[in-house]
Amino acid sequence: MSALNQFNYPIYNYAVGWFNRQAPNPLDFIAPHLPVEGEAGSINFYPQGYAFRQVDTRRAPYTEARIVDVMAKPIPYLLEDHSLRIGVDDGEIKPGAGSKQESADQIALTKTGTLLSTWRTSAIAQGLDYFRKNVAAADGKGAWSGVDAEPIEELLDMLEEYEATNGVLPNRFLFSTAAWNTLCKNAAVLDLVAYNNAKTLTPELLFKLLHLTGEGQAAPKFLKATVPVGVHRPGAEVPFKGSNALGSDVWLTYVDEGQQIGDMCGMRQLHAGGESPVEHVESYYERGKKTTFYEVGLHRAYAVTAPSCNIRLSIS
Repeated sequence: MSALNQFNYPIYNYAVGWFNRQAPNPLDFIAPHLPVEGEAGSINFYPQGYAFRQVDTRRAPYTEARIVDVMAKPIPYLLEDHSLRIGVDDGEIKPGAGSKQESADQIALTKTGTLLSTWRTSAIAQGLDYFRKNVAAADGKGAWSGVDAEPIEELLDMLEEYEATNGVLPNRFLFSTAAWNTLCKNAAVLDLVAYNNAKTLTPELLFKLLHLTGEGQAAPKFLKATVPVGVHRPGAEVPFKGSNALGSDVWLTYVDEGQQIGDMCGMRQLHAGGESPVEHVESYYERGKKTTFYEVGLHRAYAVTAPSCNIRLSIS
């Protein structure tokens, strides 16, 4: 059985540093973290965008002023317990200076990259899977490889409707690598690239074509990404073939950068434990297996907090 679980500060500090050195996380890009109090509670849900509705502000004599309703309502959440561990067998520990625990910790540091990389990949893939299931792809949109396809005109129409519905424009654009390549090869887009005396489509040119840049206007943030995910247990009878968890998707969403009116975002990652990507890192010894285990864990959940602020395109 296991000995007493102990919080492992060296591995925890290593984990925090490891996460800080990683490339931008596409899940964090479209669904920011929101630390919450407790494993169950409620968060703000915005049925329709921001507080941009027209209100009759006239006040009759001796009456009270009207109250602004920000149209947010509480919805419940329940965090799930997620954990993953890696072991150091007694046979891997070589005699040397220091205690058996210290020697095991040193070997564990060499294995921690595998543990954290798998943890990170799993968290991103699980989050993207949740949001793909809960944000339907826009119907009849995204056929950009067709001869007569006009992706820029399609996006302009969607942005016009988006702003009218939500009172804001999307400020996060996430492209899968496959979707970006399809957009760059589109004939109509190539004509616009040539017209603007450019060699290829860039995020800056895309935002210019979509009228999202200009004096006094902050450009949206852009990320092109691939999320490679391999099979769980490759082997002699399990052909190894990775896949891209982003598929051919394009995501447009809104993330409140200014901490205004309830900090509205289209999607959220809810978790306990402050800002760290792991809530706890424990080490313990299992005598039956003669193995020291190192375990990372986090209570987390995902939420679509402003449905109308999210657009997902499945590009073909």
